[in-house]
Amino acid sequence: MKKKTILITGCSSGFGYETAKYLSQQGHTVIPTVRKKSDLSILPNTKLLDVTWSQNQIDEVVKEIYKKYGRIDVLINNAGYGYVASVEASTESQTRDQFEVNFFGTYKVIKSNLPIMRTQKSGLIINISSIVGLFSLPDYGIYSASKFAVEGLSQALRLEEIKNNIQVVAVNPGAYDTKFYKNSKVPPTVVNDYKDYGEPPVQIAKLIEKIIETKNPKANYLVGKEKHLVKLLMALPSTIRDPLIKKYIS
Repeated sequence: MKKKTILITGCSSGFGYETAKYLSQQGHTVIPTVRKKSDLSILPNTKLLDVTWSQNQIDEVVKEIYKKYGRIDVLINNAGYGYVASVEASTESQTRDQFEVNFFGTYKVIKSNLPIMRTQKSGLIINISSIVGLFSLPDYGIYSASKFAVEGLSQALRLEEIKNNIQVVAVNPGAYDTKFYKNSKVPPTVVNDYKDYGEPPVQIAKLIEKIIETKNPKANYLVGKEKHLVKLLMALPSTIRDPLIKKYIS
C-alpha cells in the first residue's frame, strides 16, 4: 500500500498516541498534534494544535503542515474527553466545553483540511466517535450528545464529499484502556463510581490502519466487547430496552 501523510489530533495519550505511534511504525508519515507545549516531545513530528483555538489559528497550523509535507491524505479527529454526569448534575459551562472540544474542535479541523483534500482530489477523514454516539446511557447524556453531533456531521459530510473523492468514516469504540475516566471531568459526587478498564487502545490503531487500506470503507465501525450488546439494545423497542438498562446498567 502507498504510504500516507496522516494528521492526527489529540495525541498526548490514548487512541491518538497509540495510533500515531503505530502508523509511524508502519512507515506512514504521521503528524501528531497536542494542545500543550509540554507534550511536544512525546512523539516525533509533533505540532501544537489546540482544537479550541479559533478557526483562523487552526487554519494557519494546517497550512503550515501542508506546506511542509505537500499532502494530507488522512485526517484523524481524535481530540476529545468525557464529561460524565447525569443531565441534572451537569452544568451549562461544562456542557458547552464538552461540545467545544468534542464537536466544534472536530468541525474546525475538518474545515481547515477540506480545501487541501479537494485540491488533491482525494482524502480520508476518520472521526473518533463512541459507542454512546449511537446509543446513550445514564450519566453519559452530555458526552453522548456531543458524539451524536459528530455522527450527524460525519453522515452529512460523507454524502457532501462523495463527488470530491473524499471519504468520511466514524469509529465507535466501546471500553478501551485509554484513561478515559482519569481524564474525564466528573462531578465529585460520582468520581468514585467509574474506573478505567477495557482492551488495549492499540487495537483501534490497527483498525484505523485497515480502514486506511480499504478502498471503500464503511460509514461506521462499531468496535469493542460491548458492540454486540449495543446492537441488540438498539434493535429492541424502548418498552423492553429501558427496563433492561435500568436493571443491569444504571
